[in-house]
Amino acid sequence: MTVYDRYRTLLHKLALVRARAPGGDSPEADALLDTMDEVWDALSDGERAAMERERDRLALSVDTRAVPA
Repeated sequence: MTVYDRYRTLLHKLALVRARAPGGDSPEADALLDTMDEVWDALSDGERAAMERERDRLALSVDTRAVPA
């Protein structure tokens, strides 16, 4: 697994954890964020730029699903 893929996997896990416990931090989310910080440092500048777009897209899709119809 590449560093980029590892970060992307962690990002998706974080979205799932936050969806289960909206509005509050959890030990699981804190642990994921700590790991994500370490992996982020290993990404290249290009990978970071691509991941920022992925984070924005994922945040939008999570927010869209959270809005009541």
